Amino acid sequence: MVDKNTFQDLLNIDDISERNIAIRRVFTAYSEPIEVSGFEADVLVILLNLTYPRKNVDDLLDIKIARKTLKNDIHFDECIEEVKWLHTHNLKYPDIRVSKQRLNVPVPILYPNVLSGANCTKTLGWYHDSAKVNKSKLFVSHFIWQGDVCCLASLLCEPPKEWKAAFKSLGMPVKEFVNVCGRIRDSLKDEIPSIVDKHSIQVRLPYRDGYLSITPTINHALQSEIQQAAMAKLGRFTNMEFTRPASVSELSASLGGNVKALHYPPKVGNVIHGLSDSYLLRVQAGEAVLNQVALSKPQFKNALEGLLSINFELALKQRRQQKVASMRLIRTTLAEWLSPLLEWRLAVQENKIDMNKLECIYGSIEYQFLSCDNEKLVELLIPIFSLLNNVLSNSNTLQKYAFHQRLMKPLKNSLKWLLANLVEDSIVAAIAQGEESQQRYLYLKGIRVFDAQALSNPYCVGAPSLTAMWGMMHNHQRRLNELLGTQLRMTSFAWFIRQYSPVAGKKLPEYGMQGVNENQFRRAGIVDNRYCDLEFDLVVHIDGYEEDLDTLDNSVGALKASFPANFAGGVMHPPEIDTVDEWCELYRSEASLYSKLRRLPASGKWIMPTKHHLDSLDDLFRLLKQNASLCPVMSGYLLLDSPIARKNALELLHCYAESTIGLVECNTAIDIRLQGMSRFFRRAFWMLEIKETSMIMKRI
Repeated sequence: MVDKNTFQDLLNIDDISERNIAIRRVFTAYSEPIEVSGFEADVLVILLNLTYPRKNVDDLLDIKIARKTLKNDIHFDECIEEVKWLHTHNLKYPDIRVSKQRLNVPVPILYPNVLSGANCTKTLGWYHDSAKVNKSKLFVSHFIWQGDVCCLASLLCEPPKEWKAAFKSLGMPVKEFVNVCGRIRDSLKDEIPSIVDKHSIQVRLPYRDGYLSITPTINHALQSEIQQAAMAKLGRFTNMEFTRPASVSELSASLGGNVKALHYPPKVGNVIHGLSDSYLLRVQAGEAVLNQVALSKPQFKNALEGLLSINFELALKQRRQQKVASMRLIRTTLAEWLSPLLEWRLAVQENKIDMNKLECIYGSIEYQFLSCDNEKLVELLIPIFSLLNNVLSNSNTLQKYAFHQRLMKPLKNSLKWLLANLVEDSIVAAIAQGEESQQRYLYLKGIRVFDAQALSNPYCVGAPSLTAMWGMMHNHQRRLNELLGTQLRMTSFAWFIRQYSPVAGKKLPEYGMQGVNENQFRRAGIVDNRYCDLEFDLVVHIDGYEEDLDTLDNSVGALKASFPANFAGGVMHPPEIDTVDEWCELYRSEASLYSKLRRLPASGKWIMPTKHHLDSLDDLFRLLKQNASLCPVMSGYLLLDSPIARKNALELLHCYAESTIGLVECNTAIDIRLQGMSRFFRRAFWMLEIKETSMIMKRI
């Protein structure tokens, strides 16, 4: 936050043009509010002068113009009229065709595992007639007064004496001031639309014994803080462009239509085909097989620096947290470094590669790793550790960490842990083969989606929404039950993304009946969006009565027949013929399923739940900086009103809801192997938790 002296410094800028630019910037929604206590009269002059176009006001501190504005009943009344369009949630974002509706509600209930408007200081936004965007600035521009973030509209509901004096100093009679405050108070009452606009998005979700339609909205306060974070370059962002920004909101207008959204797509690598022959040739040529790129990532260097700087932390708790975070990142990086050898070893163990073909590299560390028994794998710790330090020695950026006295033990222990867990994983997998249980898991492999929504909610661009995946699963459940006459329940899912690629360009809207009277056959305006193509695997847990599960066991073909055709707004297809052995399989044994999942390509990522608490955007960016495997995603909705019947609603009950931001961890298949089977089935699955005030994806 900026302090009182900063505002005084603004007033002291000699160059009028430069001063105007600086003042306009601090009173925009994308700037951090400024402390103005003691400068009430100056702030009022500025806000009154902001109601005119730039060309009409040479100096924002011109008191004469401000006095005339207060006496201009028509102009001032138009400014007051815009107060009735102040809102907490923007219904016109991103479709400006939504009109004559305002959503002004209290702050939603705070949930610790998601980020929403409840984590932000409540502020008000504006949208209405784009021609009146300047007139809205008088009452919607935010600042800090006596330690609280507020705007003139919220202050005048219970007017402090300082602001009463400020209006009086510009010539407004007390009686008229009291009348203005009353009008503003009436205009700022809570308001929820009684009719769902035909252009508003609606989503169906289960509710009690039926379904509820909700209209997702964007919280102005959270969106503003994201713009402020983008200006401060606290994270990674992408630009959403609006051709008519003043029609979207005052915030969009102040940004010139360039609204920022978090940009954290899942880091999915390219699949390496023919890896065995390629690796063999590289070893024969004396080249490295291990993934050296993993060691060159900044996160690994930061983790090493974190271990070296532990003693500089003042508190014991901070030192422990830093050590745990650094060690976890080091293990993850070393697992990624070893991943080519791990995949190669698995292929040998499953008899997909003949060991006789590897005789040409006999004696190498690679051959020892591929050929040794599980119980002897830990004996390779010393040569692998030496290899690691040699790699560090040959790197310009990591050279100083090679054979470092304080890093030798943690690096060696990390490698030992990796090798020991690989042994344990192999033993567990061997013992578990043939075990049966009464669980049912549906495994969908290599599913392809084209043009899925990468803008999972108005705040995040990256992985498609978790609720979209749950909705696709629920659609599959409904279609399957209709086909079989059963009451099966698909209760949770685990999601593995094999490939991910953004789709460039903007989509041209389809033709439709447009215009006020819907009598013009033309395209709607282009709305900027983000799309992606992806290929994924999905594991779905199925529950139900025993007789229904027996019916399912004998009707695997029905699972394919009832498979949905859409996901996250994109078109969904099974894998191409001959690319996989079987893309839709039903498993009764967790061990049998896990034996397949542990062989997934290291280039893909599991989208895993986390336990991180998010108290603010600063917390989010701190976690994203500390752990590169974390990504923000759309994780559910907070209900803003009680479900009621509304005209144009898709269901009998409808309510407005705020989209939330959650955190997921993108883990490789190697990470899942090292964590073990029981841990995977405990923490990799997502479910939708439905309450009276929220519908949020969480870990089972």
